[in-house]
Amino acid sequence: MIVDGTNMRMIRGDSESITIRCKNPDGSLHPFERGDTVYFTVKWSPNADEKLMQKVVTDFGGKGEAVIEITPEDTKALDFGAYKYDVQLTYASGRVTTIIPPSS
Repeated sequence: MIVDGTNMRMIRGDSESITIRCKNPDGSLHPFERGDTVYFTVKWSPNADEKLMQKVVTDFGGKGEAVIEITPEDTKALDFGAYKYDVQLTYASGRVTTIIPPSS
């Protein structure tokens, strides 16, 4: 996988692991907590209704990080191309925030 800012490139059919961390406005780390849900969603474009892949993380381990595990089965049926993804956090309280805006 190649990462450039929030843009990523990966080979279809490969296994990848992406660790997501959240920061407070002051720059300090804000660990994910029990009851939070992190969504990693892939679409053709940000405005598309169809989700080509979505990973949901609710277990954040001891460090409060979300680890997105992408398996070969997740991508092997996708056409070659450029996709958009984003990462959203739904707090246990119900508040929703976008951690990574639509990126390539």
